[in-house]
Amino acid sequence: MKTLAKARLLVTRFPYTSQWGGEELHTLTLAKELDARGIPSFYLGSCRVLGEAFKEAHFDAKFAWLGKPPVTKFWLLAFTVLSPFLFLKAGLMLGKARQRWDVDSVLMLSFGEKLLMTPWARLFGMRTLWIEHARIGRWLSKNPWRIVYKWWSRWATVVVTSNAMAPLVRPWISERGVSPRLAAISCAVMVEKASPLRGEVAAFIDGSFVVSTVARLTPDKGVDMLVHLVHSKPDVKLVVVGSGPLKKELQKKADLDRVLFVDSLPRGELMELYKRSDLFVLASREMDPFGMVAAEAMHFGTPVLLTTACGISKDLVHGRDAWIVEPKVAELDKAFKRLQKDPALRKALGRHGQAFVKKHYQLGAMMEEFEGLLTKI
Repeated sequence: MKTLAKARLLVTRFPYTSQWGGEELHTLTLAKELDARGIPSFYLGSCRVLGEAFKEAHFDAKFAWLGKPPVTKFWLLAFTVLSPFLFLKAGLMLGKARQRWDVDSVLMLSFGEKLLMTPWARLFGMRTLWIEHARIGRWLSKNPWRIVYKWWSRWATVVVTSNAMAPLVRPWISERGVSPRLAAISCAVMVEKASPLRGEVAAFIDGSFVVSTVARLTPDKGVDMLVHLVHSKPDVKLVVVGSGPLKKELQKKADLDRVLFVDSLPRGELMELYKRSDLFVLASREMDPFGMVAAEAMHFGTPVLLTTACGISKDLVHGRDAWIVEPKVAELDKAFKRLQKDPALRKALGRHGQAFVKKHYQLGAMMEEFEGLLTKI
């Protein structure tokens, strides 16, 4: 006898920009794990990166256009002018997807489709989840469409990826509607087998006190503070994995004999870099919803220095699981000096941090919570 699926999930994403990152990895992992639990997933959106990843994982995927979310001045105007057309188009697309794949639930990732598709999902009787990976900023707080966002939120369960995000999102959603209104489901840490570092990186860190960070090179990530700190520490080598608009500026300021910039590393090599680092630092200046790279480093027993802007810091005990400071150069410098000269403290932080991650950020626990949201009566 054929077993009926518990639910059938449509994943939608119509972003402003498209690139591979933590949000895409999280979403693809959700789809794979839900499929293994009897909940098949399907993709509809304009994000080529995520859509192609779904196809490679043998999920049905359809690319479509729905404009861009109203998060810039141009697209705020264009989205508003085109909204009647986009609204009707969204309903048509969702209706066709429901007919084609027999989906009864929808997981929305981007601001635009939350505004355009949510009432249609309600009309079609679909269970709706909104996932908020991004920190709440001017894109929402100063956006006139925030009123519609809050109104439509009554028909969705809003999922955030860390406990720290919940109080920041709660003021922007309706107090009425479906239950639960808001669910905080921490990201699971998913690591891979380490593989040897490429020659350039291996040679650079050989015999040094190695500090590493993985971040997009934008002002909010605070990488400039780390580059500044290394200037006064001749026995330290800093490896920065990431790219972004500040790269050229940071390279000009850095001592390139002691700071190595790498645009990206294959996952296996990144795991090896975590293992070979004496200290991993995530120096975010502004709210970082979770901080997955810090959790990955902790998984390998690497001591971690975090700022209070990192969402994961709210789950951890300072001085036991990680070293947590305010996002200021002076505070980072003080912590850096303390940790560099105290190997026993670094070892203890690494041991406790590893135990915390392996206990609290398990894939099985994350999936049980998502499955519960999709299958509750």
